[in-house]
Amino acid sequence: MQNKIKFTNLVLGLKSKYTTFLILFFALFVFYANSNAVARQPTSTELEAIQKETMAVFQHFIQLWQEESYFELYKYGKRQSKNQMTIEDFATRMVELDWVPEGFEEGESPEILYHYRTLLYVSAAIVFRHKSNFDLQFAKKQSFLMLKENGKWCFDLMQMIRSPFYSPLK
Repeated sequence: MQNKIKFTNLVLGLKSKYTTFLILFFALFVFYANSNAVARQPTSTELEAIQKETMAVFQHFIQLWQEESYFELYKYGKRQSKNQMTIEDFATRMVELDWVPEGFEEGESPEILYHYRTLLYVSAAIVFRHKSNFDLQFAKKQSFLMLKENGKWCFDLMQMIRSPFYSPLK
């Protein structure tokens, strides 16, 4: 009788260990399946929607920069940039720059270099003009890092105060 009880306890102990193992295995499987769904590559339709959205934001961003609306431009800054400088510092540094974008180089349109759903680069050949001497112009290919934070596309403001002579690493 003693052996029968020990054997029963042993079987129940093994069943509970295997049950725990199976539950843990199932939970890991479900987590893995969900993480793959989140990390999957976007479909062509989703990519097209991302491209349309980012192009609209980028063109509005360039327009604000052309108009020298630096307080409005600051709103497009990513969180890290805003933590590094105040809106007044940003506007002051932008006013001190000698160059503003005139537009895109003729025959060139911006190109989106997709990395993730919330991180991409927009590469464009931009014509810059001197603020006080309108005849001085030059074209430069630049890449702008765009991050999606809190549902909106943001730029690196530190790049802006160094433009047109700075471009982020890709």
